[in-house]
Amino acid sequence: MLSRGRRAQTDSSYFYTENQVKSVINTCGATIGSDLETHFLIYCPFHYNINTPACEVDKEKGLYFCFACQESGNLIDFVMRSSNRNYFEAVRLIDSKSTDYDYEESIIKLVEQKEIEEFDISTINRLYNTFMNNDDAISYVKNRGISIESAAEFKIGYSDKQQMITVPVQDHSGIYVGFVGRSISGKSFKNSNGLPRRHVLFNLNRNKYEKIVVVESSFDAIRLWQLGIPSVATLGSYISREQLELLNKWSSSIIIAPDKDEAGQKLVKKIKDNISKDVSVIEIPGDNKDIGDLSNEEIIEIIDKINSILI
Repeated sequence: MLSRGRRAQTDSSYFYTENQVKSVINTCGATIGSDLETHFLIYCPFHYNINTPACEVDKEKGLYFCFACQESGNLIDFVMRSSNRNYFEAVRLIDSKSTDYDYEESIIKLVEQKEIEEFDISTINRLYNTFMNNDDAISYVKNRGISIESAAEFKIGYSDKQQMITVPVQDHSGIYVGFVGRSISGKSFKNSNGLPRRHVLFNLNRNKYEKIVVVESSFDAIRLWQLGIPSVATLGSYISREQLELLNKWSSSIIIAPDKDEAGQKLVKKIKDNISKDVSVIEIPGDNKDIGDLSNEEIIEIIDKINSILI
């Protein structure tokens, strides 16, 4: 059996090109479900996984983590375990993919990253109007604890074609830059093309210079905002250097409400290691997986308790 934890730590300093990681994944027979800004979401090759891509692979470091079966490691581990190669064969395979570089794709990405472009507001309005006329979509959002008034404030939308709730994302100045989407049945996610996720924190435009609660999900951030609690969402368990800079610049202090899993603990560590402000952490009680599983009363109580300690 591989010593996954030890090897993942010693090899985490390796850096790869995005196309190299993509090529390795494909060569090992794994299927990429979503191409995110900093990660690939793949259908995990280590357990039966055909409905939703559950395994996250870092495009730069090659580190992987499956949110379903909890398997994790580095790119060498991934090759060894998924293709039954030994250590030296895995290293040779990864090295052989270092020349698999798509110059045209890299040029396009460089052009796209020059500045954050404003997203088409007419698309956001169209999706919002569709949402307001769809009973199933409204019911889903209400079941997530979000009021119709908040849905209007955040211009929550609905795509009939994708059968997905869409939540518009604004940068810190309030400019719409895209949206995140989630299916109303199952647990599928899809963002708008070119969403600059690593450069924004969801809901920061409403919460500058506040004691900010950091969560992963846009729905959870909206829940807290409804209760008068300043909150932002990282839009996933990964937090980028640019998002950390935003927290340092615009917050007075930080309370982290991580999901109760390994990825959530990694998020906590990264924020603590890179933030110059006071940082506190919420311990999610009982069998609840994240702060969104709590009732409004429980959320208020747990925030009040932390605030009383900090005073």
